[in-house]
Amino acid sequence: MFSQSWSRPPRSVLITAAVAAVVVATSLVVAVLLRPDDDRAAADGLSMPTGTQDAGCGGGPCRVVASESVNGMPVELLADAEGTVARLRAGGPTSGSVAEVTVAAMGVPLNRDSLRCEESTTPVCLVRGPHDGGMVGEVLIWQGDSWRSDQRPYFSDAGSVTLDDVDADDVPEVVVVSHDCSDVDSVAECQVAPVLVEVFDLTGGTVGCTDIYGSPGSLRGWPEVDVDQSELIPCS
Repeated sequence: MFSQSWSRPPRSVLITAAVAAVVVATSLVVAVLLRPDDDRAAADGLSMPTGTQDAGCGGGPCRVVASESVNGMPVELLADAEGTVARLRAGGPTSGSVAEVTVAAMGVPLNRDSLRCEESTTPVCLVRGPHDGGMVGEVLIWQGDSWRSDQRPYFSDAGSVTLDDVDADDVPEVVVVSHDCSDVDSVAECQVAPVLVEVFDLTGGTVGCTDIYGSPGSLRGWPEVDVDQSELIPCS
């Protein structure tokens, strides 16, 4: 169980997290709009044919950055050599079920730890990477024969965005850890401030928040944080 030595966060901490998310979201929109028209059209689509042998990532060949298997389906995170253009592919090298990964366009570096997938009635994958001292994540959901991304970024200034079936309904939620910076006066103090966990459903709606805890290491499973529904209270 988590330590309960801290009181609920004031609304200001959630506002701070929301502002950070808005900044990240704006960066994503700008990154997409500044691309050439052909790249922008690809970003708007949910399924684009490509392969590691094709010029499918930024005008050059893709490389496999990370891979997982979800619901028996192989899933690969692809990127160009610079890591600024990325795709998520389902079904292996010959599959045409490939979708744009938007966070790469804003300079989020991707590596073998960037892909997390959860088995459920619908496969769900999270692509994540470090950004601005924290972590940004993007969720892609398998629907029919293609990936769907709402292109909403999830930002954690504490460096943890992950998937977890919090309410035990066989559908994962998005788990985001944030610092409570409401009572600090500097960025340095914020980086060592107590933390809380906010949980979102796959539509981006808030499921609930935890109490505030003294440090990220006090969270069960850190950095792959594990939360039970019984530990959630309304976010205030």
